[in-house]
Amino acid sequence: MYDESCLPRIGSNIRLLRGACQFNQQQFAERIGISQTHLSNIEHNNVQVSLKLLVRSANALDCSLETLLDRKAAAEWAQAHDAEADEQASGAKSERVPETAAAETDEQEQYSLEEVRLLLKLLQIQRNIFSYR
Repeated sequence: MYDESCLPRIGSNIRLLRGACQFNQQQFAERIGISQTHLSNIEHNNVQVSLKLLVRSANALDCSLETLLDRKAAAEWAQAHDAEADEQASGAKSERVPETAAAETDEQEQYSLEEVRLLLKLLQIQRNIFSYR
């Protein structure tokens, strides 16, 4: 079961993962189809992030939605990504899948069964949050 306490950490997780991929804010914002200012507001938890934007972010970072939600998973992913980048820099070949361009349409995006289940749970959490207001 998911806890709403993860929601305020999403922005800092995005910032951590974006940094691990060596994207500046402008580059990443363009990849996910938003302004740099809006990305900054997301990273500083000044605005709520939509589920669609979470999916775009996960695709642009080539990580799971779970990684965006969980601080420990985000830290582990960033560490592994840094190690992979170091390996590539030293001449080792990587079998990493190319990152998804933000220009792709929703119809082209594919999700694992676990990601679909997570999306449904996030929608339920979001519905519960708005029903309490």
